[in-house]
Amino acid sequence: MTPVQATLTGVVIASALVLTAQAETPEEISARVLAAQDEDGLLATWDSWHPEATHRIVLKYGTEQEDDVFTYRVGAVAAATDAELPEDLEDYKETERSTPRMTTRTEDEVHHVTAVTDVQYDWQGYAGKMRQTDEFVFEPYLGGMVIRSLTTTYDYR
Repeated sequence: MTPVQATLTGVVIASALVLTAQAETPEEISARVLAAQDEDGLLATWDSWHPEATHRIVLKYGTEQEDDVFTYRVGAVAAATDAELPEDLEDYKETERSTPRMTTRTEDEVHHVTAVTDVQYDWQGYAGKMRQTDEFVFEPYLGGMVIRSLTTTYDYR
C-alpha cells in the first residue's frame, strides 16, 4: 500500500466513523447530568452545557412562606470558590431517592426534558418527603444539542 492509499483509507475510515457516530439525545444528556453525584461527575458533563447556560433553583416551602429563588450562569461556577454548607443544612440527609421519571416535548424545535424525582430526607430528626423537578431546555450548538437552561424546583410542600 502506498502512502497516498494509506492516507485515503484513513480519511475514508475517519469520515465513516464521524458520520455514523450517534450524538447523545437530550434525554441521555439529562439522565447523565442527574446521575452526577459529585463535582467530578458534573465536570464530566461540562461539554453538554451551552457557554451562556443558566441554572435557576426554586425552593418551595409552603405554609405561606415565600419561595427562595436563585439563578446563576453555569459558566461562572468554574471561576467560583467552594461555598461552605450553611449551618441550617448541616444535618440534612437524603435517605431515599426514586429514579427520575422523564418526559420530553419539542416546541418550535426547542427540546424540553422534565425529570421528576421523589426524595425522602431526614433533617434534624424530622423525616419528610420532597419532590425535585428538573426542567432542561436544549438548543442546537456547534452541531449538537446542549443544555441552554435548567430549572430545578425542590418542593417541600
